[in-house]
Amino acid sequence: MTVIGDLEIQKAIASIKQRSEKQRDLQKLIDSFVDLGIIPQIASENNQVVYGRRGTGKTHLFGYLASELKDRPNVAVISVDCRTLGSSRQFSDPNLAIEARCLALFRDILAEVHDGLLEYVVEHPTQYANEVLAALSDLERSTLEPVADRRTSAIETTAATSTGSSKSAGIKLEATGQGANLNASTQSDRSLTTKTTESVAYSDKVVFPNINRILQDICKRGDVLPYLLLDEWSSLPLDIQPYLAEFLKRGFLPLNLLTVKIASLEVRSNFSFAGPNGIVGIEPGADMATGLDLDDHYVYDRNPDRVAKAFANILFKHIQSELPDGYLYETYGVDNGDKFVKTFFTNSTTAFHELARAAEGVVRDLLNIFMHAFFASQRKDQAKIDKRTIIEAAQQWFEQDKARELAPAVNDALQRIVREVIGNRSSRSFLVPRELEKDDLLQSLFDARVIHLVKRGYADKDNPGVRYNIYTLDYGTYVDYLGTSKAPTGFEEEAEASVEAGFIVPFDDKRKIRRIILTKDVLHPTGNMFASWPAKEQSEAP
Repeated sequence: MTVIGDLEIQKAIASIKQRSEKQRDLQKLIDSFVDLGIIPQIASENNQVVYGRRGTGKTHLFGYLASELKDRPNVAVISVDCRTLGSSRQFSDPNLAIEARCLALFRDILAEVHDGLLEYVVEHPTQYANEVLAALSDLERSTLEPVADRRTSAIETTAATSTGSSKSAGIKLEATGQGANLNASTQSDRSLTTKTTESVAYSDKVVFPNINRILQDICKRGDVLPYLLLDEWSSLPLDIQPYLAEFLKRGFLPLNLLTVKIASLEVRSNFSFAGPNGIVGIEPGADMATGLDLDDHYVYDRNPDRVAKAFANILFKHIQSELPDGYLYETYGVDNGDKFVKTFFTNSTTAFHELARAAEGVVRDLLNIFMHAFFASQRKDQAKIDKRTIIEAAQQWFEQDKARELAPAVNDALQRIVREVIGNRSSRSFLVPRELEKDDLLQSLFDARVIHLVKRGYADKDNPGVRYNIYTLDYGTYVDYLGTSKAPTGFEEEAEASVEAGFIVPFDDKRKIRRIILTKDVLHPTGNMFASWPAKEQSEAP
C-alpha cells in the first residue's frame, strides 16, 4: 500500500485543523508546533507586539507560548481573543462616545484578568490568601461598579434678626429728699443659617491609580507574575484601537510584575496617534517593543533550505499528531521532516521545494495547498505527490481563497502590477519606495497575501539615500503566464525536464528588479496607467 492510499493517513490529513483555535486538544496544538527560534524571543517579561499576516501562525504561537509559560513557577497566563470583546452596539453605534466604547472593551479585559488571577490564587494560595481574595474583590468592584462622586450643587445662607425693647419709670424717695428715675433699654438678636445641598453623581470611568495599586498588591501578595496575551488585536475597529491602547498603557504597562503581549496584523494595527496634548495610545518601540514579525521567518527567497526544512517539519508534526502514536514510524519509517518529504513527494529537491515556494511564507497556505495536492494525487492513483500536482493545487487555492475575495479596486491594482512586472518585465519582484509603505491599496494587496514583502530597506546604489522595500508577486499570479512566451525567467536550476521547465517559479535576479519601481500612479492611475514605470531597457542595468 502506498502512503497516498493509506486510509489512516487520509483521515489524519483531512483532520488537520487549518485554524489553531479550532484545535480543542491542547496537546495536539503543542505537538504540531515547530519553533524557528521564536519562543526564546517572545517568552521574556518584556511587553511586546508580535506581527504576522493572516495564516502565519500567531494564534498557534500564542497557544504554544501559553503552555510554555504555565510550566514556569509563579506564572499566570491570561489569554484573550479580542474578537470576543464587547458587543455589536459598542462597535457600530455612532452615537456612543468613543471613550465609552473603549471603556467597555477595557472592562472586558479587566474581567478576564480578574478571572485568570482568581483561578491562579485559588490553586496556588500564599500566606496572604485572604488579603489577595479581598483585593480581587476590590478589583472586581473597580471593574464593574461606577465611581461615586460627591458634588455640591447649591449653598443657601439664611440670616435672621430679632429685636426687643423694655421701659421702666419710678419715683424714688430718700431721706434727704425726693427724686425721679426713668430707665429704657432695647435688645437685638441676629442669627446666620447656612444650608448646603450635595448630590452624588455616579460616573462610568476607571480610576487607573486604583487599578494599578490593586493589581500590584495582588501580584506581590499572591506571588504571581501574570502574562496577558491579547490575540487578534486587528479584529478591533481601527478608530478604537489607539484609545484602547491608551487604556492598556495606563492600566497595565506601569506594573513591573505584569507582562502584556499583543498579536496583530501590522497593516491592520493602529496603536497610537498624535493628539493635541501628545501621543494617544501605545508607541511600538517606545512603550512596547516590537518583538518579531513572523513573516521574516518564513520568506522562502531569503533562505530556501531553512524554510523548506521548517515547512517539512510542520507538515510532519501536523500529520503525526492526528495519527495513532508511532504509526508513521512503524509503518513507513518516518520520524522527521526529511523522511516525510522522501516518503510523500517524488523528489525532495524539486516537488517539495515547489510547495514551500508556493506557500509564500504562510503556514495556512502551506497546509491547504498540501491537502489539495495530496487528495488530488489520491484521486489520480499516484504513489507520491509530484510537482505538477502541486502547481495545480496552488492554482486552485489561489483562485478559491485569494482571487475570489479581492475587492474590485484591489483586484484592478493587482492586475496592473502583474501585467507590467510579469507580462512586460518577465520578473516577479518590484521595488516600492518607502513613502508608499502605508498606502491603503498596497496594504490591502499585502493583507490579501497576493504580494509578499521580501526585504525592507533595500538601497539602490544608483539612487543614494533612497530606500525601497522589495515585494514579490504571489505564486498564483504566474498561472496565466506559464507555458507562454511571457513566462517569468530567472534561475531555473531545478528544472527536471523540458515539460516541467515552464512550471518553474524563478528566484529573482536583483539586477532585473533594480528599476522596476512601483509608483503611486500605478496604484492610483490617472490616465496612462504605466506612464510612471521606468523604461524596460533600464531594468536590465547591471
